[in-house]
Amino acid sequence: MRCSGIVKKHSGHTRPQRPVISLDQPGRLRVCHVICLLAISHSTFYAGLKQLKYPAPDGFDGRLPFWKTTTIRAFLEGSVK
Repeated sequence: MRCSGIVKKHSGHTRPQRPVISLDQPGRLRVCHVICLLAISHSTFYAGLKQLKYPAPDGFDGRLPFWKTTTIRAFLEGSVK
């Protein structure tokens, strides 16, 4: 699954669209999907990963991290820190 297309340009940065996949179904989310769901910038997301504010990736496809939909759903519901 690739990241969604670009919605609009804002201040020189692009904003990804929400993922098409439902969080109720099994699947993998990329960085662009997670930052869209959390409504934060990529720099805020990576800083939060270093501070353990956001869940660590569930795995890597080569060098690209991914998160399972169950992990992100649990984080958004507040049951995982």
